[in-house]
Amino acid sequence: MRRTPLIPVAVAALSLLATALAPAANAADGTLVADGLVSPLKVAVATDGTVYVTQNFAGLLTEVAPGGDPEVIYADEAHREIGGVSVSGDVVTFTATGGPTDAAVYTYTPNGDGWDQAEIADTGLYEKTHNPDGTRTYGIRGLSKACKRSIPKDNREGMVAYGGIKDSHPYATTTVGDTTYVADAAGNDILAVGPGGEISTLALLPPVKATVTKKLRKGWGLPKCTQGKTFKGEPVPTDIEVGPDGNLYVTTLGGRLGEVAPVGSVYQVALATGTVTLMKGGLYTPTGIAISPTGTAYISLLFPGVVMQQPLGGDASPLAEVPYAADVEYGTGGVYVTSADLEGDPADPHGQVLLFPAGG
Repeated sequence: MRRTPLIPVAVAALSLLATALAPAANAADGTLVADGLVSPLKVAVATDGTVYVTQNFAGLLTEVAPGGDPEVIYADEAHREIGGVSVSGDVVTFTATGGPTDAAVYTYTPNGDGWDQAEIADTGLYEKTHNPDGTRTYGIRGLSKACKRSIPKDNREGMVAYGGIKDSHPYATTTVGDTTYVADAAGNDILAVGPGGEISTLALLPPVKATVTKKLRKGWGLPKCTQGKTFKGEPVPTDIEVGPDGNLYVTTLGGRLGEVAPVGSVYQVALATGTVTLMKGGLYTPTGIAISPTGTAYISLLFPGVVMQQPLGGDASPLAEVPYAADVEYGTGGVYVTSADLEGDPADPHGQVLLFPAGG
């Protein structure tokens, strides 16, 4: 994707929720699992209750044993962003991103004395050689040359029509059998990594479409000549989870449009065919999803700071209010949520992992 931030900076532009909701538990009602973390954007929970949490911008992967203190088990020497953590059995899978084509997926396997690390997929190389969304056009098409010139230079990127670029940012993973599935936030796709390290594109996520209204135009600082045009934004997948039905479920942020409008979505992706089906739309910055064995979905909304719950066939309601609710995971004891502390001081971090009772 165009290098707009994965975590947008326009926090003040977002309202809490599109609709009024019943009161939710607040962060103080959760059990503290870990504290003092730098940008904990992804979390995974093993069957024995061990928690693995990324400290993305610090380039760290942290383990929290039940009742124990956080312990860094991996620090990236190249200071790449560490994210996309998941766990299957005793194997921990995580991602590292250092640039548009410097991105990879790794496994960490305990060996008794420590961990054995293995690279299982070079998503940067795959993006460089395949660029699955390269035939797509994003931004606003049909603008005259004069209109393009009237857009402030620092605002043209991502607005004037462009093709999908070679950019990989593996941001979430899950494993089914011997295949690892990767949500690539910059590639706008779901990748499948086979046991031999072969990579294939399972699905491309749909672009986000919106008419440039007067309100949207002013919010983006665009000239009048863009009003009435259609904007196509990159979907930006942010999390991936396998449901009890055997399908994948993916949250999408909505790219630049997601900075100013509730265009985040949840999609179902069929494992057998890669067919993409919209399950829920109209969300503000959904960055995490978890699904219980009974089919209850939990969705973390980053900037509203809310974790939603929706039983299979039921209505959505808030589970908890957590500042910068970055990720959610269903596991031993309930629902784990990361509070990312995005406005905090990295020298005095207060990112947390909290545990709430499951609502379904």
